[in-house]
Amino acid sequence: MRATYKAVFWVLAGCVSAVALAQEPASEAGATNGIAASQTASAPGVSKKAERTANRMFARKIHQALNKTKGLAGTDIAVFANAQTGEVILGGFIDTQDQEHIATDAASKVSGVKSVASKIVLRPQL
Repeated sequence: MRATYKAVFWVLAGCVSAVALAQEPASEAGATNGIAASQTASAPGVSKKAERTANRMFARKIHQALNKTKGLAGTDIAVFANAQTGEVILGGFIDTQDQEHIATDAASKVSGVKSVASKIVLRPQL
């Protein structure tokens, strides 16, 4: 059964990241090609590799805070973060509804976090 949860978790994580990437700011809506959109999305002089590294480090910092938080033992929570905007998306499985509130509070207390969106779902009871 644990393998089934992991498979569903990765599918959910893929959907959350696809939705996060599909959302674009209104300023990019007028861009017609990928090059113009990518140049306006990142700050001048910042490479995509550096941006991805910053996002991973930011997400890791949030994930460490979640791991240290009491009441989140046994949860499968993935963190998708944008270091430049401070936006965070939490996705995964929890055992009780209280754990969602605990996770969003813990993530919002990390320095640099401006907003937290939750795509966390209750683990189905079989």
